[in-house]
Amino acid sequence: MKKKFILGFAIIITALIFTNSYFKIEHNMNIVEYFSKDHLLNASEIEYLKEHGDLIYGSDKNTPPLRYLNPENGQYEGLVIDYLNALSIELGVNIKMKPMIWNEALEALEKGDIDFADMHASKDRSRNFIFTDPIYYQRGAILTKKSNINIKAPRDINGKTIAAIKGDYVFEHISENYTDVIGVETENLRDAISLLEKNEVDAVLGDESVINYYLTNETLNREYSILNEYLYERAAVIGVKKDNEKLLIIINKAIYQLQKDSTMEKIYEKWFGILPLIMKNNNAEKYALLVKYAILLAMLISLFFYYWNRKLKKEVKKQTNALDISKNELETTFNGLTSHLMVVVNEDCCITEANKTFCDYIGYSGDVVKNMHCKNINGILGSNCDVCLIKDIFEYRTSMETEVEYQNRKFKVRTYMLDKISNTKERVLVMMEDITDLKLSEQKMLQSSKMAAVGQLAAGIAHEIRTPLGIIRNYTYLLRRMKEEDDKKEAIDIIENSVTRANKIIDNLLNFSRLSDNKVHSIKVKDFISNLYELNQKALTQKHIEFKLYVKSNLEVELYSESLKHILLNLFSNATDAMEQGGILKVNAYKCNDKIIIEVSDTGTGMDTNTQMNLFDPFYTTKQVSEGTGLGLFIVYNEVQKMDGTIRVESKLLEGSTFIVTLPTKIHDPIQILK
Repeated sequence: MKKKFILGFAIIITALIFTNSYFKIEHNMNIVEYFSKDHLLNASEIEYLKEHGDLIYGSDKNTPPLRYLNPENGQYEGLVIDYLNALSIELGVNIKMKPMIWNEALEALEKGDIDFADMHASKDRSRNFIFTDPIYYQRGAILTKKSNINIKAPRDINGKTIAAIKGDYVFEHISENYTDVIGVETENLRDAISLLEKNEVDAVLGDESVINYYLTNETLNREYSILNEYLYERAAVIGVKKDNEKLLIIINKAIYQLQKDSTMEKIYEKWFGILPLIMKNNNAEKYALLVKYAILLAMLISLFFYYWNRKLKKEVKKQTNALDISKNELETTFNGLTSHLMVVVNEDCCITEANKTFCDYIGYSGDVVKNMHCKNINGILGSNCDVCLIKDIFEYRTSMETEVEYQNRKFKVRTYMLDKISNTKERVLVMMEDITDLKLSEQKMLQSSKMAAVGQLAAGIAHEIRTPLGIIRNYTYLLRRMKEEDDKKEAIDIIENSVTRANKIIDNLLNFSRLSDNKVHSIKVKDFISNLYELNQKALTQKHIEFKLYVKSNLEVELYSESLKHILLNLFSNATDAMEQGGILKVNAYKCNDKIIIEVSDTGTGMDTNTQMNLFDPFYTTKQVSEGTGLGLFIVYNEVQKMDGTIRVESKLLEGSTFIVTLPTKIHDPIQILK
């Protein structure tokens, strides 16, 4: 891993070095400078140009085709002059041209009489001037007579006499690289060529483009030629006075923009055509750089992939071993789940895998079970293919859960889609858990909770029954003394009404206390809640609690009536306990789309946030030990979940609470796949 990171880092560094080298060749700056440097004039630089006014350029007046006075029209023309005109447009300021003798131009720049001039940068000149980025490139050429066999290369000028323009960089180059060269200074290059024609000098040194211009235009190439080997190739820059760094920055920004637009190349085509190039040809350098770094990068990448491949092979072997271990562990887990019957069924409803518990339960070995159709296994997976949970999950592509019966036992069946494996049929995992004992325990707990509620209602019910019994007893006593038939008939009617009332109270109590049949019934919501209120009426009256019911008479639902009854009575009981000093118990039921929403509100003490968070946890209670078990709302929550509903509470301390129960308006009995 360490080698891989080192190689990766080396590749990145190599790529960065290559990119940086390319930018130096192409743009004369490194990659950081290229992207970080501001190439547009800022406000202070624009203000500087406005305050400065016209810029003055001075240089040699007789070095065609770079710069010269045209004898026909007296205009200062040339390649450099065209470039400076483009520079003027880019800067948005006028540049005045001042043709001079070259050495006088250098003196004028040093004195500050002109603002800038183009030149070759050198050590001597850097004492007085600072330089911009390159604007073009020029080679130093040697012109000799063809008949001169003594000068064939630059080294041959030692001991010879040469002529060049006064102040030209040529003299500085000779002083640094040659020891015995006699130099003759002239005002311009034409005068130097005249000395060569008169045999007063052995060679003329100067810019290749200027010497070529004279050779071509004056047909001197019959007798004279330029040596194939050059003195130097150097960049031509713009020099400004050393204390004028701000102007240098401004000109550099304009040069950058002109370079982006290939301005010098366009001007070159106008002046030179196919004559010697004054723009530096970077192609060879770029190709060499590209080849060098391409070879290095290829070597690093090859090395990287070698180590990567070796590491990958180790990792594949490691993962293969891990997969084998994981497979064995999964098989052990699959067969070790003794509480679940588990099978894997494909889209053709054929079993592909079965755990040991399932095989033992149906009495077949694992080899026999595999590839059997699910309907052929004693009906445990369903013999009716028209109503099949397995087919449903393949159709709807979502996990399902239901409760089914088989051989007088209840099973919770869960199905899960398994990931598709290439070139295999889709599969689903079926898990069957025997929940018969759990259901019996839940039913016993629910019934115990109901009987506890019956005990709480007993006192109020006894009083409610005693009232009609007292009326019956009194009217029976009166009947013995009545002689008129009409009076007797009225007494008998009153007695019958009292009997009916007592019977209704007993029916409500029996309906509440009977064991749940876990069946769906059609329920008239208003009558249902009213009957539950009558069971609690005495307890509510004793605590001075007013009951308000808001529900439409025609609202009907199809739900587990026993579950709904237990939910509401528990909520009524909690509301009653919360209003020790009396209050209002309000029930609001209404239909919303395909849901029924039942809101049970009280004006009691309310609950804090912590109580609300733990409200539906088993054995959580805020009552005294002898007053509550903490199972009431836990059972309520589970009954709501059983009907695919939700319950939530909204409460504030000292303001009361509202329980909001949301249930479907219609549910179906559990799907009976197992018969």
